[in-house]
Amino acid sequence: MTGKSKRRFNTQYIEGLKVEVRRDFKVPGESGLYLRVTPKGSKTWTMHYRRKSDGKLIRYTIGSFEEYGLADIRIKASELRIAIAKGADPAREKTAAREANTVSELLDLYISGYAKLRKKSWREDERIFNQNVIPVLGHIKAGELRRPEVLSMLNAVRDRGAPIMANRTLAALRRAFNWAIGESLVEINPCTGISNRGSETVRTRVLCADEIRSLWAGLDAARMAEKIKLALRIALVTGQRIGEVCTIERSEIDLDGKAWSIPAEKSKNGLAHSVPLSPLALALLETAMRSTNEDYLFSSRSRKMPGKVQPMDPSSVAHALRRCLPGMGFSVDPDTGKLVDPVTPHDLRRTCATGLAELGIAESLIGRCLNHKSEIGKTITGRVYIQHGFEKEKRHALESWAALLSDIVEGRDRRANVVRLTKP
Repeated sequence: MTGKSKRRFNTQYIEGLKVEVRRDFKVPGESGLYLRVTPKGSKTWTMHYRRKSDGKLIRYTIGSFEEYGLADIRIKASELRIAIAKGADPAREKTAAREANTVSELLDLYISGYAKLRKKSWREDERIFNQNVIPVLGHIKAGELRRPEVLSMLNAVRDRGAPIMANRTLAALRRAFNWAIGESLVEINPCTGISNRGSETVRTRVLCADEIRSLWAGLDAARMAEKIKLALRIALVTGQRIGEVCTIERSEIDLDGKAWSIPAEKSKNGLAHSVPLSPLALALLETAMRSTNEDYLFSSRSRKMPGKVQPMDPSSVAHALRRCLPGMGFSVDPDTGKLVDPVTPHDLRRTCATGLAELGIAESLIGRCLNHKSEIGKTITGRVYIQHGFEKEKRHALESWAALLSDIVEGRDRRANVVRLTKP
């Protein structure tokens, strides 16, 4: 039975609700959201929805009134409606989650029931779990995992020479267990109280002109997929994030307008971004478009779902680059066999930004070229009053950088007059 009331549905009203038989009260203005009240005074939020797979009407229990105030439940309900519209089935996922026995099963549920719906970087979390956590801890019952086992796993990652990856693993696992606690799947987070395994330092690596030349030329003979070579070059020419480069779709490239449109849902800061394409960038993208018939210019096949096409994983680009750097002339320590000063795909973005600065481009415009949120809306003037897109200015900046990059790659010395781009 559904109860209705003309009274204002607020906290005071909810606290005063009393019934003689169990009743569901529809929350005004909230599609599918109800408050179930029992004669004993229990008040529980529920979401009613139709499951996409079979059209069955489902009632999903969210939590009690004590857990979720009116403001909180409106936010939660909005999140659920978005997830359901995308095909999620919260009730079924909750049932499956309760039946999960192992850490491996819990992490799979976290990825499918939370990370995929809310995190743009969910593939990185999945990769971290598959590489570092599941092989060691996956068989342990989730509710029985304790701090010593987590510490042992993290220390093993650190001791193989990857302290920052150990930190990333800790952060990802902590998030997963916090989610599991919120879903009443486990009672404690075994990551609580564990500190980072390595010191975090802000990376400032920039390629000098000689290194740019070595990298660009070395890519021709490097033993890596052609699509990875193209992605690295596009990242350097445009200054965009490698994750955004890997997910470029054919429809995002305007060949006539010479622009690449990055939608808000793909950008790190959640802001749509237009990237003016220099002749060099345009040529690279046209090559990528000719090399595939897929919508994703840099696609890969899913291992878990054969036949499914997905964007190339940015981590595969980073791994390929690191593996091939010695063959491009980058120094290796003879004692350890490790690269002396390794290069990452993100260093290419930083190199572009540094080149723009040394060309005399203003810092605020460089931020707009890179789609840094801090530069786009750091003042009310910028957020509200300045509605200019700076497309002409961004085009001039990126075309100037591409011209300089071409000169560096081809060995024409303009640095004395225009840019330093040398190691300090």
